[in-house]
Amino acid sequence: MSNDDDILDAQSEHGYSLYDLVVMSEADELDKLDTATLLETTPHTLSVFLERLDVDTQRQVLRKLNPEKVSEVVSEMDPDMSAELVSEMREHRAVSVLNEMEPDDAADIVRELEQEDRDRLLKGMQRSQPETAENVRELLEYPADTAGAIMNPHVATLDDQLTVDEAIGEVRRMRDEYENIYYLYVVDSGDILEGVVSMRALMLAPKGAKVRDIMATNLIGLLSPSMDKEIVAHIMADTDYHTLPVVGENGELLGIITHDDVIDIMREEGTEDLQKLAGAGADEGLFDPISASIKQRSPWLLVNLLTAFIASGVVGMFDTNIAALPLLAVFMPIIAGIGGNTGAQTLAVTVRSIALGEAGIFDMRRVCVRETCKGFLNGICIGLLGALLAVITTFRFDLALIVWVAMVINMSLGGFMGSFIPFTLKRFGFDPASGSSIFTTGFTDSGGFFIFLGLASIFLS
Repeated sequence: MSNDDDILDAQSEHGYSLYDLVVMSEADELDKLDTATLLETTPHTLSVFLERLDVDTQRQVLRKLNPEKVSEVVSEMDPDMSAELVSEMREHRAVSVLNEMEPDDAADIVRELEQEDRDRLLKGMQRSQPETAENVRELLEYPADTAGAIMNPHVATLDDQLTVDEAIGEVRRMRDEYENIYYLYVVDSGDILEGVVSMRALMLAPKGAKVRDIMATNLIGLLSPSMDKEIVAHIMADTDYHTLPVVGENGELLGIITHDDVIDIMREEGTEDLQKLAGAGADEGLFDPISASIKQRSPWLLVNLLTAFIASGVVGMFDTNIAALPLLAVFMPIIAGIGGNTGAQTLAVTVRSIALGEAGIFDMRRVCVRETCKGFLNGICIGLLGALLAVITTFRFDLALIVWVAMVINMSLGGFMGSFIPFTLKRFGFDPASGSSIFTTGFTDSGGFFIFLGLASIFLS
């Protein structure tokens, strides 16, 4: 998929490009948007553009679109923002938009609504499309991070007693009901999943054969509705299927999870981990309200303030040494910075490996030892260069030696803490990415200052 910069630069052959929309927005000309051209604009382009705008302006643009197009656009947006947008619509229009969505997409939005809005819109959906409303209600009963919450209960199924010709006729009938059919799931009269038939197998099967004769019964990748969605993503990556079935305790087919759902999961988890590492909000967006961003960032900034004061206290312990040899102050940020960067590198690799299931708690000791060794070896090489620069700039071999030793030790510390902290957070049930960068930097700053100034106080006094 192209990134937003590519979209911004590209001119669409049909519909507006993101560049067109941004230019019109900055010129306050959104009222001149042509409805026909908007309808030809891709939902992704519109969703990226709308996420830059306030709710009132979003509504101004979406008023030009029919409920079907609005549903496509809103489905592409962040659920929090979609929920806010839907809650501001008139009830009839909001219900129409939700009814046009797949049940899992509608449930994602309804889940984010205030209880009053949730009840109001579900009642409206019940009056107009009872089946869709019931599907959404069932999905809402599952915790948000489970397979049950993200599955689509709207599944293309075949009766196991159908012939191939009858099954092909069913598929033709389904073409308007289901957008994409990769596999056809075979169920008995009690909706118990018995097998699966690919479209290719169905089209190549001999006439007169029954579905049950050509279906695959060795089902791989069956999902439980209570399964964590991250595990779902790993299973789909391992099986390489376009869809995976979700089954109940008795084997009944509850729904399917598609590859685009998994892409959303992976993108969401990757974004969360990246932002949590730096202490930002897991679901924070660049164009979120300022107050919401401040609320999410402030707690970690307070933690950072505390670690900064600890580092400052360490420096204060050696104030007389710094006063006697001001050159020490020149090298302090170098020692702390190189250790912090070592920790950040280790963090990035460790958090990713934990998230992908490549490393577990049982690997903690081995990983910590390996990363400490990497920091130590890098410290020897980088530290020698740092010592050389210290000699060139100060003409003091004793100070250069201390710089080298301090860099070796602090880079080793950075490697250790960068692996130890996420594993420790994981062991105690926390997200390994949560504030790991802040804790690691705090340790390498305080540790680097203490090591460097401590060595200087011993050997240069």
